[in-house]
Amino acid sequence: MKTRELAFYLNPCGPDRRAIMKLLAEAGVRRIGTDGFPWQVDKDRPAVDAFLRDCRDFGLSVYSMHGMLSLLARADSDMPADLMTAHVRDLQRLAVLGGKTVVYHACWMRDVTAEQIDTAIAAVGWDAFVARYAKALRDLAAAACELGLDIVVENIWHSVHSQSVAGYMDIIRAADAPNVGILLDSGHAHLAGKSVGDEIRTAGSLLRDTHFHDNVGCRNGVFFDQHIPPGLGTIDWHDACRALNEINFPGPVVFEGVLGPGDSIEKGRFGGQLSHRDIIEITIRNWRAFEALASQAPPASA
Repeated sequence: MKTRELAFYLNPCGPDRRAIMKLLAEAGVRRIGTDGFPWQVDKDRPAVDAFLRDCRDFGLSVYSMHGMLSLLARADSDMPADLMTAHVRDLQRLAVLGGKTVVYHACWMRDVTAEQIDTAIAAVGWDAFVARYAKALRDLAAAACELGLDIVVENIWHSVHSQSVAGYMDIIRAADAPNVGILLDSGHAHLAGKSVGDEIRTAGSLLRDTHFHDNVGCRNGVFFDQHIPPGLGTIDWHDACRALNEINFPGPVVFEGVLGPGDSIEKGRFGGQLSHRDIIEITIRNWRAFEALASQAPPASA
């Protein structure tokens, strides 16, 4: 049976941070992810040091971090100098945590609303957009490389070009940088009607990181990005785990958002009925069960 190291995103500023870290450590988890870096290193050094001290206390290290900026401002122009400066500053802050991958949403633009992404791309043409976006990605990757960071590009459902890994593979290949790869968000893929297993196979060796979580898919035109533990929605996790085995994905498998929005139990999907311990145990138990099932031959067709 093929098992992989597991990691969980957590809120670095959450009031339950230490309690969650303790639960993760007790469950054998050694890596975490964060949605960005909420502190200014020069102004908030005590808070940064406290977070890193908590990580050391519980034997945890940061693996994945969500970048909070867009690669481009617009579809019809290269990355402006002020945005590149902001990116470099953000990467430097993220590197303080000692993480490995920095995550950016595919085709996202600072000055373009999510609803207008495809219109903006169509206005300049896909080939021109690929060249411009790949250049921005390549420039960012060079800055990240100096800090020991990898850049990973995440699928989102808002654009036809980013709903599937195949949709923005042209950009990844055009960037042609060794520290640029793909992050697969299972929930986003499922909301877009894509097979998570097939998305994994398409990404292949370029898959460097994951945001794994479950949902029930798009219902009546509503994209309900639930971020619930695997097995509680309708994603085919048997096939997803088989696909990870097929591409020899080394891991870790990173779960994002399953602890609730901002790690809030009260505001989470379970109405306060499940504790952080419950959610962590369900996530790990279900995932290990799917890994075990993936090691078996699929049932023969009827």
